[in-house]
Order: sequence, then structure tokens, then C-alpha cells
Amino acid sequence: MTNPIHTVVESQLYDLFDDTKYELSELNQSKQLVLNGPDNKLIKRGLDISYLQGQKKAIDAIDSILKNESEDAAFKLNFTEYSAQVIKSFESSASKFKNLEQPTEDYDVVLAHHYSLMGQKLIIDTIHTTILNQSF
Repeated sequence: MTNPIHTVVESQLYDLFDDTKYELSELNQSKQLVLNGPDNKLIKRGLDISYLQGQKKAIDAIDSILKNESEDAAFKLNFTEYSAQVIKSFESSASKFKNLEQPTEDYDVVLAHHYSLMGQKLIIDTIHTTILNQSF
């Protein structure tokens, strides 16, 4: 028998995956307009892709935890550990940006990584809220 938290988290993950897939599809359809447009649109597109890839990475990670843990308590524990790891990385990345006086040579990699972490954090926050709402 499937546990209540498993059911709502799985449903939420499907919705989030569909939303992410739709946004990526929209982004790909507007590719031609962006490639012929101003440079800032090209940069924004790259950041959007990093953000969506981060969302997909978090969805896959949480789905894997969900499939590997049949008990709600074990799922919550592993989700919390995963969340803490991503949030720590996000906070470290945000701190780097805050203290950055001049862009470094690998600024593109740092920026893409930060946007990926932002996407992951969005998914984690959404699932965390879903779990909290289910617990009450």
C-alpha cells in the first residue's frame, strides 16, 4: 500500500516535471527569435536553461528517493538530507556572488551552476511545502 506522503509527492513531482518540460519546450520554440536577437536575450536563454536543468535534476533526485524509500519516515529523512545538501550549496553560491567584486575567468560556469541550484531549490521548496501540508 502506498503511503499518503508518497502519493502526494509523486503527484506533485509529475506536475512539476510536466511544467518543466513545457517551459523547456517553449524555450526551444523561441530559440530562433533569440539567436537572431540581442546578446542579452541569448544570455537570458542560457540562464533559463540552467534553471530548468536544475529543476529536472531535483525532480529526478527526489523521485529516486521516493522510489527507494517505501516508508514515509525514511523518505522524509533522505529528502531532508538531500535538501540540506542542495541548500548549503545554494547558500555558498549566493555568498560567492554577494562577495564577488569582479567576474572571474570561469564566471559563466559559476553563474550556470548558481542558476541550476536556484532551480533545484525551487523544486525542494515546493516538495517541502507539499510534505508540510500533508502532515497537518
